[in-house]
Amino acid sequence: MASPFIICNTKNVANNNTDCRVFEKTKGVPAVPYSEVQLKGVFKSSDANGDGRLSRQELRNAFASLGSFAPGWRACRALRRADKNRDGFVDEDELDYLVKYAAKRGYTIK
Repeated sequence: MASPFIICNTKNVANNNTDCRVFEKTKGVPAVPYSEVQLKGVFKSSDANGDGRLSRQELRNAFASLGSFAPGWRACRALRRADKNRDGFVDEDELDYLVKYAAKRGYTIK
């Protein structure tokens, strides 16, 4: 596995406003994080039965396709975070919560 490297924007060092991002080096090209639109597409395509809701198993498959180290655990955490009505599924109204949760995890396009 390639070692990660860090790129920092140090324009506002006096104000402690440095913008640092960690990248994985893959064959000389830095890894690019998924956008929220791309993440939404990944989750929508993971709806295997087409009912418009994501079950825990569908979330597990989605996180596995994103390259999660522990997709089952991540699916449980995501469901707990995004499922606001506690019905055990992430529906269209809750999808934005799921996307924001996944975006914070920093998944990158390989």
